[in-house]
Amino acid sequence: MEETHLSRSGTYTRVEGFVFLLLSFSAIVYSLVEHQRAKVVWQQSPYLFPLLVAVFLLPLSLLLIRSAGKENRDDTQVLFLVRDTTVVALGTFAYIIVMPYLTFLVSTTLFLFGLLFYLGERRYLLISLLSVGFPSLMYLLFGKLLHVMLP
Repeated sequence: MEETHLSRSGTYTRVEGFVFLLLSFSAIVYSLVEHQRAKVVWQQSPYLFPLLVAVFLLPLSLLLIRSAGKENRDDTQVLFLVRDTTVVALGTFAYIIVMPYLTFLVSTTLFLFGLLFYLGERRYLLISLLSVGFPSLMYLLFGKLLHVMLP
């Protein structure tokens, strides 16, 4: 059986670029506002890491929008995966809501396990290693070594 692949059109890439641009601006504003409310120095602020990620995401989203404009425009069908986007967005929202109650390590482990499983990974050993290893590494690196307060 042959696999068919839809080519990515400029419209689809442009939509992704605008979504990431909006996400970046939102994260920057959120981090700055919440840091002001926390009244801690930046070195110990839990909003430093989201701010850094958002600042690095900003130029990448602009490059994505720019590259979409340079692509050849053809009339291929644009397939926007609304279901996948909705599931990931709702999962992220639930992750943010339960994090204060379950702590960073537990909520991030559960979020990554569910997300990797939903995205199609079925090797449970790999899912377990990534889901436990990544948050543990982030906790040790930022929480213990750099003394950054994690949510």
